[in-house]
Amino acid sequence: MIISKKSLPFLIPVAVGVIVGVAVLLIKPSTGKKLGDLIYSSGISTEGYSYAVNKAAPSVVNIYVATLKEDYTTPAPNSITSSASGVIMDKHGIIVTNYHVVPSGNEPNKAIFVQTRDGKVMKAFVVGCDRRTDIAVLTVSEDTTLTPITPAKNEPNIGDIALAIGNPNNLGQTVTHGIISAVSRSGSGLLSKDQMNIRQGVQALIQTDAPINQGNSGGALVDTRGNLIGINTASFSGDNTYGIGFAIPVKMVREVMDEILRHGKVERGYLGISDDETTALDSESGVRIGYVDPEGPAFGILKIGDLITKVDGYSVQNVRELIDLVSKSKPNTVMNFEIKREGKVKQEKVTLAEDNTSVD
Repeated sequence: MIISKKSLPFLIPVAVGVIVGVAVLLIKPSTGKKLGDLIYSSGISTEGYSYAVNKAAPSVVNIYVATLKEDYTTPAPNSITSSASGVIMDKHGIIVTNYHVVPSGNEPNKAIFVQTRDGKVMKAFVVGCDRRTDIAVLTVSEDTTLTPITPAKNEPNIGDIALAIGNPNNLGQTVTHGIISAVSRSGSGLLSKDQMNIRQGVQALIQTDAPINQGNSGGALVDTRGNLIGINTASFSGDNTYGIGFAIPVKMVREVMDEILRHGKVERGYLGISDDETTALDSESGVRIGYVDPEGPAFGILKIGDLITKVDGYSVQNVRELIDLVSKSKPNTVMNFEIKREGKVKQEKVTLAEDNTSVD
């Protein structure tokens, strides 16, 4: 084969590129896999989601809560009391699920078991939990290497396709699909193990019409590239209700998980008030107090009927903004409140207590 001199300026860079590429693959083979995934995922057909499922499903586990025998070491026969789902976040066995899935602290005869997609069963332990976001972090008992899920880098948009992967009604791993119906839906966490307040709070939930049935709790909500966008947490149910499910955004999941892994819990301030659940029709903005916890730090300082207009100099338009300010503050923080009481503007200071991370 004869190569003309005119072709050399073009062939030399190509040859150098090939040599460099081969060298990179020899030194770091994982780069080839990432490149292959990128090339393959860029050509995904919009008619199917098998690529996304095959990528994400190995990172979704079945979770079982079982009653132990009298020796507290092994589960009793036919003793599974509940089933749910979880998502592998770290190859060393860190798994995220919902707080309402795990046994209460006053149930020492209950144990958690995790089953991977290939059928392996391992005992799991609670690292920590947070009822405000309905998140629990587990770790498995065995020294094993698991397949962690890939978090999405971008937040989902309304109308995006969403796939829910979990273990509904203990049928085994199941995939359902829908769209992102809304984002930043409020939710204040668990009122009890069986009841969540979706009206207000810290979650900023993703709403989807992908079916989220009992047992899907703690499972993955992924995009069409198989990247995690949220942890499934709840759904509205009723004779006239369909297609309203909620997931905790992956950004919040990772923030809460990291805090739990550092401290064993989420350190969050507690004010001890609730709003009166009304929305003013006039131009007056703020949060009208409807309840004050008699054991909370605001008792005796803030009163029912007070209108909170500013916190530490920041104007408060609604209860969501107030909750965000308080929940992002640490216990023992002194917060300054500007309130309107009986037509007069007053300044009050409250030292935050520590929020309870459980409802046990």
